[in-house]
Amino acid sequence: MFGYVTIYRKGLDEAALDRYQAYYCGLCQALGQRYGTAGQMTLSFDMAFVAVLLSALYDPDTAFRVGRCPPHPFKPRPRADNPFLHYAADMTVVLAYYNFLDDWQDDRRRASLRHAQKLERYLPSIRERWPRQCGIIRDQLQALNALESAGSHDLDALCRAFGALLGGIFVCREDAWAPTLDAMGRGLGGFIYLMDAYDDLEKDRKKGRYNALQALAEQLPPADYETRCRELLTQQIGLCAQQFQLLPILKETPEGQILYNTLYSGVWSQYALVRKHREGRHA
Repeated sequence: MFGYVTIYRKGLDEAALDRYQAYYCGLCQALGQRYGTAGQMTLSFDMAFVAVLLSALYDPDTAFRVGRCPPHPFKPRPRADNPFLHYAADMTVVLAYYNFLDDWQDDRRRASLRHAQKLERYLPSIRERWPRQCGIIRDQLQALNALESAGSHDLDALCRAFGALLGGIFVCREDAWAPTLDAMGRGLGGFIYLMDAYDDLEKDRKKGRYNALQALAEQLPPADYETRCRELLTQQIGLCAQQFQLLPILKETPEGQILYNTLYSGVWSQYALVRKHREGRHA
């Protein structure tokens, strides 16, 4: 369900691109140090965004270095290291664990079960560090699964469930910024949920699986369906962006450039890629 919250590379200068690479590689390194190769396999753009967001907001001491790694042995890559990258690594592993379990339950993929089992041993320590976040993830996934199992096409309820999950992750600290971060995560979570359903509609049809947008696709002509999906996505990302604007994050900083680029260009470039792929299949 993740992978839609990334940058639009053509919209960033070299300094911002290097800074994004540093956070992305820093998250990969944090996953490797804490959870080994199994952890690094869960790396996602979405949790890199969380690390950049929290770092930009709270401005922690961040170490920037360069280094090589097995996937990139020849060219040194920039790396960032701060507590919010470690937090993002913990949240990445929890989300990946549940995602692998979901894949196993849906498609009986033994590889997904093995991946879940490799990560399961790390969950007690993560729950001890972040009990509130882990509880929210568990509870909202249960609520989402209940809605999907009932065949619900209440898009507001479905988006609320996944939005509450991501909102809980956005709130790393219980402070004055917590309500804004929570609301921002709720909007972005709704966008991610709808994008995933939009992306997977045809695949889910072929496999006879639940898809939140199935009823909408059956009710509307194709052109109207596409228009409605765009409206729904715009509504959710608009809620996210509205809250983001309340945070004291300067657009001129490398982190600020990354965040503005992602929310106003990056997510829509991903939407354009998905739509182009869909239209290509129908050509």
